[in-house]
Amino acid sequence: MILLLGGTSESLDIADLLDQQSWPYILTVVSDYGQTLAAKPGRQVQELAFSPTSFIQFCHEHQIQLVIDATHPFAKNISQLVIEQTQHLQIPYIRFERANSYQSNEHFLFYDDAAAACEYLQTTTGQIYLSTGSNTAAQYAEALGVQRLHVRILPTLTALSKIQQAGFHANQIDALQGPFSKKLNIELFQRAQAKFVLTKESGTRGGIQEKMAACVALKIVCIIIKRPQINYPRQVNTLRDLKEEVKQFL
Repeated sequence: MILLLGGTSESLDIADLLDQQSWPYILTVVSDYGQTLAAKPGRQVQELAFSPTSFIQFCHEHQIQLVIDATHPFAKNISQLVIEQTQHLQIPYIRFERANSYQSNEHFLFYDDAAAACEYLQTTTGQIYLSTGSNTAAQYAEALGVQRLHVRILPTLTALSKIQQAGFHANQIDALQGPFSKKLNIELFQRAQAKFVLTKESGTRGGIQEKMAACVALKIVCIIIKRPQINYPRQVNTLRDLKEEVKQFL
């Protein structure tokens, strides 16, 4: 049995590949929203947040022979947990990592983490369009002042609850599901009167290129939080390469 750690659009593509090859697997996600997106007749999808103990127990119970990690590039904690535990259990691990593809530009600023980005933004004035999700919105609101922020989140009750608790009002929220085109990003950034866009280095499938292109068109600054650096034992970037890797273990 394969354990596919999901929560990204790529994980759904991988699930389709596994279905096509008739390779048995369980897809895990961490939210109701992720479970709804992944649901498909005949597909095993479970909503789970692993701890070291529960991960080991899960692998034993389901006789996991291979783990494919297709979690979000910023889901550092779960990736590190799974790497450590698969090594302990001697289960093969494959990371499917989103590709990055963009060129440098005067409108792009890269920072290693949120703290460094906030330190820069604290020296500036003007509205900030926050597209890093609901989980970190409170952190940015505290560091920068909620009045400077306009936030984009998924249209779920959980996300809206987090945003409201952080002090955001309805006129500061875009609750929308992507993907977002360059044109739509331009419209949203303009409507928010944004001087800065704050995002994460989420890769091509994460819509970063469209955000960056919109910032260039509007001549506003795109601030990008770099991906966490993780030493993946085995990594692929394409479905074809993943298919060949999986064949080695089944």
